[in-house]
Amino acid sequence: MMVSSKIRRFPAIAAALALTLGITSCGEDSPPSGAAEDRDLGQATIVLGGKVITWAAAYVAVCEGYFEDHGLDVELTVSPQGTTAAIAGLVSGDALSAMTGAPASVSPIREGAPVQMLFNASIGYGVQVVGSNDVLAKKNVTEQSTLEERVHALRGETVAILNPGDSIDQLLRFVLPKFGMDPDKDIRMLALSNYSNMFAAMKTDKIGVLAGSPPNGNQAESQDLGKILFTGNEFEEIANYPYLVGSANTREIAQNPDRVKALVAGIDDAMKLLRDDPAAAKPCMQKEFADLDAKTFDAAYDYAVQSIPDSPLITPEVFGSLAEFAEASGEPLGVDYEKAVAADIVKDSVG
Repeated sequence: MMVSSKIRRFPAIAAALALTLGITSCGEDSPPSGAAEDRDLGQATIVLGGKVITWAAAYVAVCEGYFEDHGLDVELTVSPQGTTAAIAGLVSGDALSAMTGAPASVSPIREGAPVQMLFNASIGYGVQVVGSNDVLAKKNVTEQSTLEERVHALRGETVAILNPGDSIDQLLRFVLPKFGMDPDKDIRMLALSNYSNMFAAMKTDKIGVLAGSPPNGNQAESQDLGKILFTGNEFEEIANYPYLVGSANTREIAQNPDRVKALVAGIDDAMKLLRDDPAAAKPCMQKEFADLDAKTFDAAYDYAVQSIPDSPLITPEVFGSLAEFAEASGEPLGVDYEKAVAADIVKDSVG
């Protein structure tokens, strides 16, 4: 049953990311953790870069008590300032884990912050790109329009993203050149930090296009703001992309590995339920996204279930997909697998 007090909004984080750059830590792995009933690993905060249904594993792990099964009392928070604040909270030590899009997790690693990617929570590329009703009419976009015509509808439009360099930004930089467009000249990207700002801007015609993870595209359609023009999943090259990842502080990994293992184990348990019995996990998600109408929720939930990876481990192959996509988008990762991914502690957590 959903414990509402375990999921709250995340306050603004004052800690500056720049102050922590260059601080790294490492240490030997601890022995395997004992039985969950013998441990009390204390309280932990997990901060989400946005409230999206593709974070299903985190919500279900809290709702079903999976973190508690492994000795960890977890509270989920949602950052109103987006992924930048979520990562800042992780770097400052305010959060045990930050859950964001993959590009946001790589940036601090590249800059020398004490952060590593920990687990993969969603495979594929779930960004939904929505055109306003005005754009659809102006560009003569219909259900019969080709993918090329739908992408070309973005030309000359202001496109809302969350933050520069995020998963939306990178998708646009990957897609537009495929159809002869320059993302720096043919569209204007406007960073609005959260989806509430995006919806408000589209309602007042300040933007013609918005993009984000489910259920935001589905919800824009249900509110009659516009229609989904295309999604990242329409491109086979990024079918194995680690769209959403959880990151951890390297100091926490070294000093409190049992807490990190409990986090990963709880996520893994939730993933198994979502894969094996999605109907059993659905009530938890319905409570968390009670504001969505049934049609919007069902479409978003079905996608979330289908995007659950077979394992939370970010494998070299999955990381390779991320690196190839970043290169094609003009934003190379600048870090290798060993530096970026805390693979060993994940392997210890899930076997």
